[in-house]
Amino acid sequence: MQKRYTILVTGRVQRVGFRGFARLVANRHGIFGYAENLPDSSVRIVAEGEEDELIRFCEDLKAEEEPLISVESLTVSESVYEGMFTHFEPHFGDFQKEMFHRSELGLEYLKEMIKLQKRSLKMQEEMVSNLRDMKKESKKHRETLERVIEAIHTQGVG
Repeated sequence: MQKRYTILVTGRVQRVGFRGFARLVANRHGIFGYAENLPDSSVRIVAEGEEDELIRFCEDLKAEEEPLISVESLTVSESVYEGMFTHFEPHFGDFQKEMFHRSELGLEYLKEMIKLQKRSLKMQEEMVSNLRDMKKESKKHRETLERVIEAIHTQGVG
């Protein structure tokens, strides 16, 4: 049975690609409608489709595997199916403003990635240093063991 859901999504759902993510999920489930940012930092989705697909759509909107998106709540209200959509699309505000915010956010993520990469390289260098130390210790132990074995064979023990 065809249904229409209005879904209010809260959390970290703006400036993280959530509307585009919603479009991908909608296309996967054959859902038509739109997603738009609201002034309170939430996202409103109006979606139409088969009821079982709408339920799966809502479940997938939780974005549990998405690294930047963090959905806190998903509130669904049902209304009369209208059949007025032919596809699913994200609605955007002022293009220039949105691009500026996305660029700014992208720069922040890039900075964080660089910091993480530097920490990772430092940890790798420490691990390599520790492995070299372990190799030296192992070599010392092997040499000691070889001397002990040689002494045992030389003395005729065994």
